[in-house]
Amino acid sequence: MIREANPADRESIQRLYQILCPGEPINVLGERIEQISHDPNSYLFVVEDGGAVTATAFVTVCLDPMFGWQPYAVMENVVVDETVRGQGVGSRLLEHIERICRELHCSKIMLLSSSKRTHAHTFFSRLGYSDTVSKGFKKYLGGRTIERGTESDS
Repeated sequence: MIREANPADRESIQRLYQILCPGEPINVLGERIEQISHDPNSYLFVVEDGGAVTATAFVTVCLDPMFGWQPYAVMENVVVDETVRGQGVGSRLLEHIERICRELHCSKIMLLSSSKRTHAHTFFSRLGYSDTVSKGFKKYLGGRTIERGTESDS
């Protein structure tokens, strides 16, 4: 079953993000999941099988001034538990996201993937995502964490 996440999924999402970014200071907050669930342009999806959360993806629908009222989507933090990879879980999740984005009339879905995640690149390509259309850039603003609305240096 694919559904939107709720605060009770915090630990499962934390575990999945640690698989995605080992060694990073991951800090999933139930309050943030709750906030996302009320944001009409943000979606935190999970795949649940037999009571266990086995995959997740975050999608933001971005308002775009270029094509009238047509938005685009950015997908981030796509991760499938290693124990269920190759069983269609990720494909079902991304197909669900694409269906939602089509319903919202998004012009495109964009995602970034670490240059080292070659297996993920093959997966994304198989589902129709192209790495030849655009070149992605990131600039990490690092050194700052935000806790409950206050900024602090890390």
